[in-house]
Amino acid sequence: MRRSTGRKTAAETGWFAPIRGKGRRIHMPDCLEGKKKGAAGVDWPGGKLLLALLVVLSVLLVVGCKQRQEESPTGAPMALEPVALCRSSTALLPVVVAEKQGFFAGQGLAVSVREAIMGKEALERMFRGECDLATAAEPPVVEYVRKRDDFRLLGALQNSDNLNRIVARADHGVTKPEDLRGKRIGTAKGTAPHYFLELFLEKHGLASRDVAMVFMKSDELLGALTSGKIDAVSMTNKVVSQAQEALQGNAVLLEEPGLYRNYYLLVATTKLLEKRPEVAVRFLRALAKAEEFIRDRPEETLAIAQASHGRKVSSLEIKQLLEGYQYRLTLDHAMLMGLEETARWMDVLAGNGRSPVPNFLAMISPEPLRTVQPDGVRLEK
Repeated sequence: MRRSTGRKTAAETGWFAPIRGKGRRIHMPDCLEGKKKGAAGVDWPGGKLLLALLVVLSVLLVVGCKQRQEESPTGAPMALEPVALCRSSTALLPVVVAEKQGFFAGQGLAVSVREAIMGKEALERMFRGECDLATAAEPPVVEYVRKRDDFRLLGALQNSDNLNRIVARADHGVTKPEDLRGKRIGTAKGTAPHYFLELFLEKHGLASRDVAMVFMKSDELLGALTSGKIDAVSMTNKVVSQAQEALQGNAVLLEEPGLYRNYYLLVATTKLLEKRPEVAVRFLRALAKAEEFIRDRPEETLAIAQASHGRKVSSLEIKQLLEGYQYRLTLDHAMLMGLEETARWMDVLAGNGRSPVPNFLAMISPEPLRTVQPDGVRLEK
């Protein structure tokens, strides 16, 4: 039996007016009813005022919630600014991660990607007006620095000292570097794999004239190797991994870690930098987040890489993606020296002797990266 405390309940005092709900009894203040208990039919003036204030407050809360729903997690508006990227297949992972994890959208960008097999094709498509930014290794960038002045280098997305390698056929008598003498070696002329091949031959006491270099389009090399038309191929990780898979036990991998550090560069049109400079900053900020994600969360990165290929990616290819690169946005002195060395090699290749090295510093736009990642800009010796 419940004892009386001598105090009236809230319902008895009239502070809460009973409202019958389905299955239970709910009470609410009389003021929200606009009437004072015990004075039936008589309006309580304070009730109307409080009710009006509650209505105004409710409207403000609804508007505020709607505004928050229409914003991205970073506060950027949902209306995304379009920007197009022409991307070589090797410079893949940071862009894919930035897209899949919403880092581009978080910076207010809607990025459309145009795929290219090699960096030279990516640059050519950018110059045709198909995109605002492009990725490429040093050789095609050096080539176009000599030809035009309507683009700028924003930074290196990633770099590797073991990206370019040679896969040879064991059944064609190649088991070690010296066996390449007299063999037909396929590569794409004027590219980073071509440069690596020349350095590799020199390292092992061979010259270009000691082998038969077969210059082909990048998408023709794998078929030429598997069909036996050539004895070996010098290419980047994707073709190298595919060649190893195709040849199985007949594949001989020839590599030289540390021989040539390859930088994959991000360039932008001067039109973009002049008219929409903030886009370059936001693009780099999204890539910086992606590269941090790659370093800190390798298992999730692996799943993203697998899904993005639309096919089962070999363990060799995934290992190269995750371990073969340094993922960090940079503009450093080593990259600058690499561009100059590449320029000298390309002069020799073209038979130009030692013509003046281009002023690469004049082709660099450091401010976007300095805004995003100040310690990544180290161009001084």
